[in-house]
Amino acid sequence: MDKVFIEGLEIEALIGIYDWERRIRQPLRLDLEMDFDNRRPAASDDIADTLDYKAVSKRLIAFVSQSDFGLVETLAERCAELVLREFGVPRVRLKLAKPGAVRGAASVGVVIERQRTDLLAEPTQADAVAAAAPSKGAPAAASSDSPSLGNGSASAAHAGTDPRPAPAEASVEPWSRVREPVATTPSPAFTPSTPATVMPRGGSLPGAHVRTYVSVGSNIDPEHNLRLAVAALRARFDEVTVSPVYRTKAVGFEGPDFLNAIAAFDCGIHPFALNHWLHAQEIAQGRDRRDKSYIDRPLDMDIIYFGTLVLDGPGDFQLPRAELNHAFVLKPLADIAPNFVDPIRHTSLSQLWAAHRQHDDPPARVDLEL
Repeated sequence: MDKVFIEGLEIEALIGIYDWERRIRQPLRLDLEMDFDNRRPAASDDIADTLDYKAVSKRLIAFVSQSDFGLVETLAERCAELVLREFGVPRVRLKLAKPGAVRGAASVGVVIERQRTDLLAEPTQADAVAAAAPSKGAPAAASSDSPSLGNGSASAAHAGTDPRPAPAEASVEPWSRVREPVATTPSPAFTPSTPATVMPRGGSLPGAHVRTYVSVGSNIDPEHNLRLAVAALRARFDEVTVSPVYRTKAVGFEGPDFLNAIAAFDCGIHPFALNHWLHAQEIAQGRDRRDKSYIDRPLDMDIIYFGTLVLDGPGDFQLPRAELNHAFVLKPLADIAPNFVDPIRHTSLSQLWAAHRQHDDPPARVDLEL
């Protein structure tokens, strides 16, 4: 069978079982392959005869962006059922990925394949009325959720009270019985005012564009690698301001000196997506992120501030980042944004640097334009 595919459809949604995941939208990525006979549109050259992948994409964006599930498995099933029901395709293969959910992995998720023949028929209004109102004088029918007697005796006891034949039991997978959830009031356990062990600790959630500060460091061909990193940031985020560059000794191991700087820019993507993008730049410049030991690094990039967002995320993801206590991070931050107020300490960066133990012995500044 021919296929129509949609690859890399990126949508942000509430997804996850942890408290912090109920308070911030996360990026998801959808890949779909849909069975469709493309011979008819090929013969007619008429868009009306095609499977409209734009319409499929828009419908999925609308559904996923408004969804609120705990598991990617559940969301994947709902999306597959939506495509099968609303667009009439006989079969769909769907991959739902959650980037940055596991430290060291680009993304995790599920891949499912479903067929239209697996779906239960949508109940009609007449079916609903008939199910809700038993025949006059007849005992109330047993709930479909009640335990089965195993020998069908419950059905047989009332077989003579209703002239309609009992419908055949459909052979379906449990997933196909699921329907779109009815909008409900969020559980009190997930209200923003409820304390939690792992959750955003305060500050503002990201808006359309958020002023973001990223540390950039290298001790392998550092001048070349820092230039490449800043060029990649400018290609992705346009206007990027870079602090002076400082030279510091390697921390935690013996190795060449590091060159460190801070890049500031307005970010319009989710902080998890940004973190994933930064890791991709590190890998592109030769870093092996599987090795978590303190070693020489061609490139090290971390989000220090994402506006005033305070967040404990998966793995070691944390905002603001703990490296703020190092002079090679705080000094260039104070250079580039002296009046920015740290959302935890409620103190400006210039004041934090003035109180730092290395204030009178700062890192050596390097004459390098980035």
